[in-house]
Amino acid sequence: MEKIHIHERDRKGSIETTQQVEIFFNFVGQYVPPQFAKRELTPEEQEEQRKIEERKDRLHQNYLRRKERGKVAEDYEKTKAKKKVAMDAKKEALRAEDIAKGVFVPVSTMQKKELRKAESTA
Repeated sequence: MEKIHIHERDRKGSIETTQQVEIFFNFVGQYVPPQFAKRELTPEEQEEQRKIEERKDRLHQNYLRRKERGKVAEDYEKTKAKKKVAMDAKKEALRAEDIAKGVFVPVSTMQKKELRKAESTA
């Protein structure tokens, strides 16, 4: 593989959006899989695509209005504390599991062991 170009998303702030990724192989150049090649859409598919794009535009405009009024920041501040508590609980659970497996050894216990080793060798 020679290089990979990853382009910016088509629509920022959208959960469902497209993003272009170009893959270049040595001695081949840019490769586009056959299933991703451009094809003609039927009128029904075009109408469905238009409705999806209109909905995305409407949702994005609503998001921009909420952001402008400061509602997005308010929502973030409300959920930030809850998310931090949940993340800390997950970290503590993982740390306890690692300590039980012997993968993680707290520094405080290491120092005690080191002191015992030093006393026994003296």
